[in-house]
Amino acid sequence: MTIMTRSAVFLMVLLAAGFASGALPKVNVTVADSSGKAAYRGVTDVKGSFATGALKPGNYVVQFNSSSAPKGIHYSVVISAGKKKVAANGVAAEKFAAGGVAMKIDVGAGLNISGQVAAEDKSSAPMGSNGKPMVWIAKKLGSNLAAHWAESDSAEAKEAMTSTSMSRQDLQNRQSQGVTMPGN
Repeated sequence: MTIMTRSAVFLMVLLAAGFASGALPKVNVTVADSSGKAAYRGVTDVKGSFATGALKPGNYVVQFNSSSAPKGIHYSVVISAGKKKVAANGVAAEKFAAGGVAMKIDVGAGLNISGQVAAEDKSSAPMGSNGKPMVWIAKKLGSNLAAHWAESDSAEAKEAMTSTSMSRQDLQNRQSQGVTMPGN
């Protein structure tokens, strides 16, 4: 094989491995109105996102199901309709397969529901409602709260970002996510 052919094959193998390791499982999404009638059925995209078309005003239930979510992984699920947002952290993959995960949200006139399912790890920051990457909050010693994502402009995230006990990897993760330190 020529050097160029070997390089092309190597690049394809690397890209395939990258997609395989960073890919989220497909998650089925069903949005039902208060009478139980389905207003939307779809599947999350490769980034774990979905969006309905405009919906009638009212209360809706968003149901997430997946039989392909790898066991042992925890996910964050965020849905929003306009300025309203509902989030769940620490959702075990097994819950998606065993009946699914349901969340309720109120939708105003002319709005849609959008959402994202993201693996809970430092390398895949979901976008917050403020349009910026969310900040990973590690489990604190002595706390009952699990590790989770927080809006980058929340007091909890600001405290975590100004913490003096930051590893080099944490700094690199923040740079790669476009998160700047306060005062910069």
